[in-house]
Amino acid sequence: MILLRVPIIGDIIDFIALLMGYIMQALFFITGGFNIGLCIILFTIIVRLIMMPMTIKQQRFSKLSSMMQPELAAVQNKYKGKNDTASMQKMQAETKAIYEKYGTSPTGGCLQMFIQLPIFYGIFAVVRDIPKYVPRVKELFEPIISAITGVANYSQVLIDSGLTTATYDTEDGLLQFFNAFSADQWETLKNAFPTVSDTIAAQSEKILHVNNFFGINLATAPGFKLSLALIIPLLAGLTQWLSVKLMQSKSPVNNNDESNTAAQSMKMMNTMMPIISAVFCISMPSGLGLYWIMGSVVQCIQQIFINKYMDKVDVEQLIAKNMEKVNKKRARQGLPPKKVDTSAVTNYEEAVQKKEEEIARRGERAKEIKDSTEYYNQNAKPGSLASKANMVKMYNEKNSKN
Repeated sequence: MILLRVPIIGDIIDFIALLMGYIMQALFFITGGFNIGLCIILFTIIVRLIMMPMTIKQQRFSKLSSMMQPELAAVQNKYKGKNDTASMQKMQAETKAIYEKYGTSPTGGCLQMFIQLPIFYGIFAVVRDIPKYVPRVKELFEPIISAITGVANYSQVLIDSGLTTATYDTEDGLLQFFNAFSADQWETLKNAFPTVSDTIAAQSEKILHVNNFFGINLATAPGFKLSLALIIPLLAGLTQWLSVKLMQSKSPVNNNDESNTAAQSMKMMNTMMPIISAVFCISMPSGLGLYWIMGSVVQCIQQIFINKYMDKVDVEQLIAKNMEKVNKKRARQGLPPKKVDTSAVTNYEEAVQKKEEEIARRGERAKEIKDSTEYYNQNAKPGSLASKANMVKMYNEKNSKN
């Protein structure tokens, strides 16, 4: 992850992870540390609710983007194939004018995404390494770590057991290593250290119990082997697909328009995201997969309410509010205010009407196909010679009447 290598951003992510860790600690205290899966579910709901204002702002920008898209596409088509400097400058000027008309900018949605990205990395760090951020979980590992590090040359014993090829000489390293253990690995560890096997057996049983979520060990990755844990990546892909569908349902832009490059790119990304989610959850701990699933489920529920809210948002008022912000910025720069361009609202309404008309045409076409199929298949067994003869006869009779 390149972002983590940037010192300032890395510090921000660490700080966010620390804050998220406090939330997870509180949940473990409230639930009595009963189950990590339950805490992840509650954690996801709380985090999504905290981020909901940013989600709404993102949806507002998406609505404006969908309103602008037909005009932006028209400008792109106008200068398609023209790569000279003059044409490129004119295209940039016209594109800028469209954004100004709607009171926004090409980077309007980037800020929300930029804010959410380090938050996601912080959440990722907490869910991936819960013992590091939750003392009550860490306490379960401490007796094992203490017992093993008391054995002479324990690092070599770990390597000889086949559990690892790396050398672990710190408690934090051992904590992260043991956190991803399966039941079989705990058994191997117990056999490798017979003098402290009782401690390993007692504590590993508690750890497996805490990580158990309906028979799935949340600390281990599902992998490509056939197991109950494979339901995690499958549900991750499905819920992500549902979330994408709900987000697309309110877009007035025709994503099937092959001339609309932006729409086609978005369509491709929306198709790939569920697949990426599933693959991601196969190779990552199931706890992260559970977070991914719950995130999509909560997002679906939020999206239903956001869609209802956005239906009530007056387009003219939305543009007016944006223009108000733009004019405040222009006033600070000593520039005159801009007026709301009513053609922006008209263009949006036309785009919505076109989409509704297209949906209606598809519905009528589907009904025609269904009616014609029923018409030709009546009075004869489908697929039979009589059916085919009857189809020709009825088709000729129908056309002769017209």
